[in-house]
Amino acid sequence: MIHSKYLWNIEEASDEKASQLAEQLKISLPLAKLLWKRKITTQGQFDKFFHPEKYESYDPFLLAEMDLAVARIKQAIDLNEQILVYGDYDADGVTSIAVLMKTLRHLGANAEFYIPNRFTEGYGPNIAAFDMAKNQGVDLIITVDNGIAALEVMTHAKEIGLDVIVTDHHEPREVMPDAIAVIHPKHPKSAYPFDELAGVGVAYKLSHALLGEEPKELLDLVAVGTVADLVSLTDENRLLVQLGLRQLRENANLGLAVLAKKASLKLEEATEETIGFGLAPRLNAVGRLGPADPAADLLLTEDPEEALFLAEEIDDANKERKQVVVDVTKLAMAAIEAKESLGNIIVVSGEGWNTGILGIVASKLVSVYSRPAIVLGIDPETGIAKGSGRSVEAFHLYQALDKHRSLMTAFGGHPMAAGLTLPAENLAELDNKLQEEASHLSDEDFRPALKIEEKINLADISVSFIAQLEKLAPFGMDNPKPIFLLEEMNLKGTKRIGADKTHLKTMLANEDSDVTLDAIGFGVGDLVEKISPHAAVDVVGELSINEWNNIKKPQLRMMDIHIPHWQLFDVRNKAEWSRILQERNEQRLFVCFEERTVTTLADQKYILVDETKGFTADFQTEELVFADMPAKVELIEEIVRETKPERIFVHFDASEGNQIPAIPDRGAFAELYSLIKKFQPFPIEKYTPRLIQKFGWNKEQIDFMSKVFFDLEFAKMDSGQIIINQVVEKRNLDESIVYQQKVEEITTRKKLLYSNYTELHSWMKSMMETSIYPNAEELENGN
Repeated sequence: MIHSKYLWNIEEASDEKASQLAEQLKISLPLAKLLWKRKITTQGQFDKFFHPEKYESYDPFLLAEMDLAVARIKQAIDLNEQILVYGDYDADGVTSIAVLMKTLRHLGANAEFYIPNRFTEGYGPNIAAFDMAKNQGVDLIITVDNGIAALEVMTHAKEIGLDVIVTDHHEPREVMPDAIAVIHPKHPKSAYPFDELAGVGVAYKLSHALLGEEPKELLDLVAVGTVADLVSLTDENRLLVQLGLRQLRENANLGLAVLAKKASLKLEEATEETIGFGLAPRLNAVGRLGPADPAADLLLTEDPEEALFLAEEIDDANKERKQVVVDVTKLAMAAIEAKESLGNIIVVSGEGWNTGILGIVASKLVSVYSRPAIVLGIDPETGIAKGSGRSVEAFHLYQALDKHRSLMTAFGGHPMAAGLTLPAENLAELDNKLQEEASHLSDEDFRPALKIEEKINLADISVSFIAQLEKLAPFGMDNPKPIFLLEEMNLKGTKRIGADKTHLKTMLANEDSDVTLDAIGFGVGDLVEKISPHAAVDVVGELSINEWNNIKKPQLRMMDIHIPHWQLFDVRNKAEWSRILQERNEQRLFVCFEERTVTTLADQKYILVDETKGFTADFQTEELVFADMPAKVELIEEIVRETKPERIFVHFDASEGNQIPAIPDRGAFAELYSLIKKFQPFPIEKYTPRLIQKFGWNKEQIDFMSKVFFDLEFAKMDSGQIIINQVVEKRNLDESIVYQQKVEEITTRKKLLYSNYTELHSWMKSMMETSIYPNAEELENGN
């Protein structure tokens, strides 16, 4: 048995409606199910989804107050007034700056940009920055990707005679800022048909309105900011990103092109993953460590040498950011491990931790500990703690923090993420309060959820089907990359791969089809030893096309697995046994029947079963290891039936050269009996070497035959010498208890040491499927 890491949530599509859609659109049923879930149910929606090049984006003047914004900006340009574009330090913010700055420069505006410092100013407009701008002669500020919540700052700007136009996409407050114009897709007076634009999308709309036509050459910047900000990739965002990716592949912004080359990214093959995992983290990295200006400068420069210099600076910052994340994560985990208990929510802090990367660290802690996590850096000079939190689906982080806002000087966020600032002296109390808020969470609540698109048959997977799936890209929020479930798969040729052997490669197959599917799991190489040969494995993952030597084959990227049944592992060889002994697993229990075996287990958990007293199952364990063997095979059966572990490992002392002894035949018994009778009293120890030499017996066989004679009262031992007794009646050898025990022991050894895996599995299966409790029929019969 292997428990899945994630909760698998499968949204079943209506077969009837999907079939109707497939017929209507002339597409395959699996593709129809995918589109039905994405609410693509008409020919028009289908056409727009797959052919964005045929459609224009929405009229920017449908956004409330766009006319006011355009009029004021054009007035500023005509009067050569000084314009300041006030941005943000993340990828959405710097691409928003670049889009609007390029537009303003194209129109001849006197414009510069300003990005507040994450560490000294924080997010969004602040009075000090606005005062500085006013003193430096700025006449008009245009915010991009911020400003909607800065009501007090906007009021101050009006008081000092500074005009402000707000463009933003974040959640607005109860009232709009008091500004010349507020451009926001969720403006209460807006007639705009789509309200999920990113900050860069709103900036692009303003540029469109100013120019009178779409600046499509800027769409690569729009695509980068939109994908980076994790907004809904539906409707107009899908259109902008699709066209932006095309621009990125064919004629990218100079700065993006140089940065991509520095990062070894192939822009000619760019997808949303190129942005999400390549470009965006690098643009974000600068602002996480210090001023974000170099990222905006890179996107604005027309000088190849400057672009190269800035790209190198940004790439170096990203490397530094990665190392800082690793270092702080280690410190955070060490602090967590030092606590007496983990708790239902993690609150951890440290002096001097870089607050720009704490959101990433919190995400890593959620992944490791499967709990909400808040990570804070403490400024030792001010005593202020500042950081970020990440949560799980079952815990609304914002609401939990909101109940205790009195402990904080600032906080904000949403159900799954938050940022907060508070005096370090309040940390212990906040931790206690949040533990109370999370006390209702169960182990199941801590498991992250995985949204699975559909169950799929192995036979339905083909290169052509995957090619259809790829047309659903770009993937992102509200248009996730499809994750499929394949049930009861047999895994063939499973092995570890990679330089450090941390990845898994296998082939999926089943009895219902001759089709096989290559599969790879990154970072799950440890599962290789946890999947038994007879396992029926449920697998979830993403499908892709793997091309090698011009041959295209379907491939699955495994994301999670589940084995719902018990498993048997044969570790009767020396290498496997050595591996088992080296591993440490709190849920693993070694069963021993001989004291000498215990000494070989080092500090492993074990029980020593006394065969004379039987066995009592007074414990629970996921893994049971039979380190050696009992004299009676029935004891193995009893232990398995009563404990029913998830995983059974069988060793039976096999790697120690544990040979099965041969029972001497009746002729050997007669020969030894005759010699004893002839030369009695017979000093057995003295003559053992000569007996071995003459008859080829071994010492164990000689001792065994002697004990049988004693047991049958044919002879007795007196002062180390054997004397024959006067036998009254004839007795057979198999009447001897010693003889019977030896036969049983050999039978047990043969069964346990020489049965193949299939035979052992069948034997164990019969025990695992046998209840130790009486069924209803047995109870009725009084059994």
